Amino acid sequence: MQLTIVDAFTQTPGAGNRAGVVLDAAGLDGEAMQRIAAVVGASETAFLLSPPGEGPVRLRYFAPSEEIPFCGHATVATFHLLVERGVLKAPGSYRLECAAGVLDVELESLGAGGTRAWIVTPKQPWVESPVPLETLMGLVGGRVEMVDRSLPVLRNGHRVVIPLRRREDVWDLAPRPGALAEVLRPHGLSGVYVFTRETKDASSVAHSRYFVPGIGVAEDPVTGSAAGPLGMYLATRGLLALPAEGGTVRARIEQGDAIGKPGRIEVEVTGRAGEPERARIGGVAVTVLEGTLRA
Repeated sequence: MQLTIVDAFTQTPGAGNRAGVVLDAAGLDGEAMQRIAAVVGASETAFLLSPPGEGPVRLRYFAPSEEIPFCGHATVATFHLLVERGVLKAPGSYRLECAAGVLDVELESLGAGGTRAWIVTPKQPWVESPVPLETLMGLVGGRVEMVDRSLPVLRNGHRVVIPLRRREDVWDLAPRPGALAEVLRPHGLSGVYVFTRETKDASSVAHSRYFVPGIGVAEDPVTGSAAGPLGMYLATRGLLALPAEGGTVRARIEQGDAIGKPGRIEVEVTGRAGEPERARIGGVAVTVLEGTLRA
């Protein structure tokens, strides 16, 4: 099986978030894809189900222990590779078909800087967390005093989002993956996403970490699927200022620095002030390794 390793949300090999990409997965069943993803060992591996033609680009995503409906960094990695191979062209507009639905993708040409993929992220309702905050903070190796009480702790899909006051607090977390997964699993949760508004770069809006033991990933280095919803969360509370008459705002989210794999995710939110309607994530990537996998 031909396999490519791509680092997404960075153009520096070894930084960002690593994805496996299989461009010829039409003959593979889910069991084979899961076995390959486990061997690759990246947080996710993307499998292209059919050559892009007139229809959408069809992908399936597998973490080391299970299939997931959508993955931001593996999508960025796949579209980067398709452009690099000459299969798709940038600039261009495409559609992505995956278990989370059919999503719009725009490829932006950066000239000598490569290609940035912009992907609409799936929308999930924001509801109260089913797990007590004290329990969650203990399991991620933190203290309740670290929490930014000016913002709510909420569940979004399969993750709980926790705002912290300081970047130092985010970096100091030391989760217990097994215990965390055990507590999250009965509620249909797989991870805890923490962020702070205290950033490394003045141009960024948030600095984050994501612990996802429920899918076999102790910590995901840079997470596009969480960054889009975070943009919606911030826009709802006026921390990303949308125009009253409606429009679009862009921001940048930092992640991966705490574990030596820095990446940057561009986030675009569209809607009216306090009422975001859609989020897109934007990212670049770099091809690291191409070879044959025997699994």
